[in-house]
Amino acid sequence: MDSGVGCVTSTYTSTNPELYFRDGKRKTDYVLAYRFSTSKYNDQNRRLLFLNELAKQKIEIEVEDSNGNLLGATVASNEDEFSSLTLKPSFAHLQASAPLHPGEYSESLMPTSPIDYVEPDKPTDTRPPSCMDRYRHQALDDKTILMTPDNLVFVKLHASWEAMTYYAEYLKMRKPLRQLSYGWKLENRPSKPSVLKDYFKCLRSDKNIIKPIDSCCTWPFSLNRQYLFDIPENKDEFFTAVERALVLDHILRRTGYKSEDLVNTEDLYEPSISDIVTNHDLADENSGSSNQANSLYVMATKNLGITKLISDGIFSAAYPLHEPAGNALAPTEFNNRILLQRYWASYKMLFKCQPISYIRYYFGEAVAFYFAWLGFYTAWLLPIAILGIIVFLFGLMDLKSDSIIHEVCDLGHNIYMCPLCKSSKCKFWTLERSCLRTKLMRLVDHEGTVLFAVVMSLWAVIFFEMWKRRQVSLAYRWNVYSLEPMDQPPRPEFMALLSKMCPRKVNRLTGYVEPFIPFWRRRVPIIFLSFSTVLLTVMLTLAFLVGVVLYKLVIKAILYRHQNPMVQSTSGMIATVTGSLVNLVTIFFLKLIYDRMAIKLTDVEHHRTQVEYDNSLTLKLYLLQFVNYYSSIFYIAFIQGTTSAVPGSDHILIQSTGCDQGDCLFELFIQLVIIMVGKQIFSFIQESLMPILWKLFFKFRSMRSSSNHTNHNDKNSINFNEQNSVTTSLLPAKYRSLRGRNILCRADFNMLDPGSRPLFNEYLEMMIQYGFITMFVPAFPLAPLFGLLNNLFEIRGDAKKLVNQYRRPVLERVQTIGIWLSIITVLASIAIRTNACIIAFTTQFIDRCVYRYTYSPDGTMKGFVNFTLSYMSTTRFDVPTNETYCRYDSYRSPPWSSEPYVFTSVYYHVLAAKFIFVFAFETIATILTNVIMAAVPDVPKRVRKQIVHETNITNAIILNAEVGNQQYNNAITKDVNFQKIFMLKQQHQKLRSSNCNINNEVIENNDQERNTDRNEICSQSIVYKYVSFERLPPVTLSSQSTHLTVPNLHDNRPSIGFENLSNPNNNNMI
Repeated sequence: MDSGVGCVTSTYTSTNPELYFRDGKRKTDYVLAYRFSTSKYNDQNRRLLFLNELAKQKIEIEVEDSNGNLLGATVASNEDEFSSLTLKPSFAHLQASAPLHPGEYSESLMPTSPIDYVEPDKPTDTRPPSCMDRYRHQALDDKTILMTPDNLVFVKLHASWEAMTYYAEYLKMRKPLRQLSYGWKLENRPSKPSVLKDYFKCLRSDKNIIKPIDSCCTWPFSLNRQYLFDIPENKDEFFTAVERALVLDHILRRTGYKSEDLVNTEDLYEPSISDIVTNHDLADENSGSSNQANSLYVMATKNLGITKLISDGIFSAAYPLHEPAGNALAPTEFNNRILLQRYWASYKMLFKCQPISYIRYYFGEAVAFYFAWLGFYTAWLLPIAILGIIVFLFGLMDLKSDSIIHEVCDLGHNIYMCPLCKSSKCKFWTLERSCLRTKLMRLVDHEGTVLFAVVMSLWAVIFFEMWKRRQVSLAYRWNVYSLEPMDQPPRPEFMALLSKMCPRKVNRLTGYVEPFIPFWRRRVPIIFLSFSTVLLTVMLTLAFLVGVVLYKLVIKAILYRHQNPMVQSTSGMIATVTGSLVNLVTIFFLKLIYDRMAIKLTDVEHHRTQVEYDNSLTLKLYLLQFVNYYSSIFYIAFIQGTTSAVPGSDHILIQSTGCDQGDCLFELFIQLVIIMVGKQIFSFIQESLMPILWKLFFKFRSMRSSSNHTNHNDKNSINFNEQNSVTTSLLPAKYRSLRGRNILCRADFNMLDPGSRPLFNEYLEMMIQYGFITMFVPAFPLAPLFGLLNNLFEIRGDAKKLVNQYRRPVLERVQTIGIWLSIITVLASIAIRTNACIIAFTTQFIDRCVYRYTYSPDGTMKGFVNFTLSYMSTTRFDVPTNETYCRYDSYRSPPWSSEPYVFTSVYYHVLAAKFIFVFAFETIATILTNVIMAAVPDVPKRVRKQIVHETNITNAIILNAEVGNQQYNNAITKDVNFQKIFMLKQQHQKLRSSNCNINNEVIENNDQERNTDRNEICSQSIVYKYVSFERLPPVTLSSQSTHLTVPNLHDNRPSIGFENLSNPNNNNMI
């Protein structure tokens, strides 16, 4: 199931006609959508110029409206100059020329209803869709795909074989080698039988459906050595849909058009230097650097590709098509998307393994690596979740026999505790009132938790090392193990600096003019601004934290004065719970601010490449969210307990601004439960209820507008059926259903745009959870269990979003999970320190050890509660009582000593033991982690052997292929030379018989032609040009043109879209 699919295509690849051009042969690799509006002429002109630039790069184009009517197409030409049709067919022309077999032009090329003016779309937002966007989309019914506005136009793109082979070599795509008949074959190594594998066999999917795909030898594609590769008869099947979409996305983002090509510039947008991107991919590699540098500035005046056009409203969207989903509107065969819907993006498959190979085949390596990591992480949570349950149950079973609980609950009525505030309304209380709190604390504060923290620290390192090995295995299996980081082209926003009079220079690596940002004059101030802003937001988070602390103090002060003893005893718990809820709300609020602020800061930094931009944004957002989520937890664990004051102090309102009743572990437990578990439950309930509410809203809105919408269509329609009854009846049966075309284009247009970082929020959410589980597990042993349960639903929920709610994303090929791997490393290191500090300073583990082995008379825990309590004179309080002394939690001297209320030697003894424990814990854990990292190699032994084995087989295949190709070329050369010599002799004899003189120069030229390469003899350059019918006047009976021809429907060649312009007298479409 985890085999790579880089060698052969999936057997479930869809062949639905909606995925193809009209000829049924060329597949739609990418779709551009725009609105057919009466906007400025410049918008249409810029659109046509951009499509022309695509056509020059061997990209084939078909343009249709939302009803399937043809508006434009590419034509094949041998000429260098652009030729354009000047007319557009209309109803009158089609009906008058019915005997000419109008074919697919039988429907109007104009919209069937008047088109209102449509404002250009707003600039696209590269951020991932918000949760509200997903809820709105999930609430929509399937029928909404037919509610797409009639003025939408879809530009279908198909990368030709020439374009794909060029960029496959440029992007270093590894493709399968031809398996020659020499017995060379890369066989999958059979897995060893294992009882554990047989035990988890029930978790695997049906192999009859999720078919494993065999591995084979691959090699970086070479344009000059195509004979090495296993190219099928249908060459379009050689590249997968993901590879084709990746190539087209690469072209679209880097293709521009020169500003001087714009016509009618009186009222047009004047492109600036900010619109540049140099399309250097198809440049001559042998051209000199000097000539290249001279043309840099001219090439830099081009408008940037699809990103700029979408932001300007020229296009509305750009996306590759999903395969049909198989709903009632578009019934289809079983395909990859349906497979993923049923066996991956479904809560019924909650405990089934993921079809990672098919995820990679359908979405690419970036998406597959995320779900592979998430599945691997979830699987590794299982053993520590079980261990956490055991630790928690151990604490639960030990409650009855625990001596500390016995002293608090059974003997606590004899211990008189001091009031918790200075006010007269605060009463003395007995220790037995904290019985429930002590029991809850002892569930997690015992020796098993300490052992669990040690195991968790080692687990974090082992998990990291095992994932690196798994990552290498997947990268090798998916043919990205040897992926080299390419020199990334500059970002459009970076190139926009040229329009701001920014200094520029030639990049020595790329050879193109790029902005140059001076370090001291521009870079340092920007870094200072970014650092200052991040520091300010951290201070803002701490300010909110102080507000929450003050809120808890106020609640305690109010409840302590309550007359009800039960309210007074539970005042600390009420303040902790409500304060945690308030903190959770502030976390969500600050998250919204941080997301927008981090994007603005990263934009100001002017990063050159997209990778640098994404890494900087990731570090900022994770740092801010780290402070946002963990600041309150760090405060409770390590700071709040140190703020305790001596009871009865005149300078503080409440006896302890620290932890309630001197115990911080309980508050930390409550804080973790509410923030971690509460966030997960709230998100799940929100995702379940919001679609239902939105569905009710859409249903109510549609009921109100249904009658008005029907009346509007009756008035504005052109009676399509009556006007086309004649021409439609002339069509063959297979062409009469063209009105239903573009269902997939319309359906995907209504889906959510995944943005440029569709997985960012998912990674961020999992990293926050990973931090909760690894750094604070001593206070919450059940955290791995809740993380495991959440991840089981998270995998299916994220899968449903990608398959059903988002457009098909296009992401760069990757061989790792990127910068998130470094974040995992840092968290594993921090986890060792936090676990040690929580055990030492938050729990009472060190206190119990010091008492048992130093101060206990019998070596047991008997008398430990009395050991931790100090004495206080009741005269310090304004509350009448018969007792002379009260007790409070601290290691201070009694009032009858020479220096009352100061820390005793026991306090310093315990404090020293805590520091020693932290040092020992950190040292031992660090040594063990380093040993583990050194002992576990990053590359598995099996993968190393497979690499060597594949290298040997690949070398043998290439050697045999080269030898065979050389023999074939020699035979062909001899045959060609023999035929030429024979033809020359016949020509020579004819010339002699006709008494013609033979020119020696002709013979010499003929002799030189013998050495001409056979590829040059047979080659013929074809250039694709885009021809549009969109903005031209309709054809009438009096203005018909001979240039407009109708294809032969019975011809097996493409029915439309190509015209042979090499012969001006030939008007037939080919």
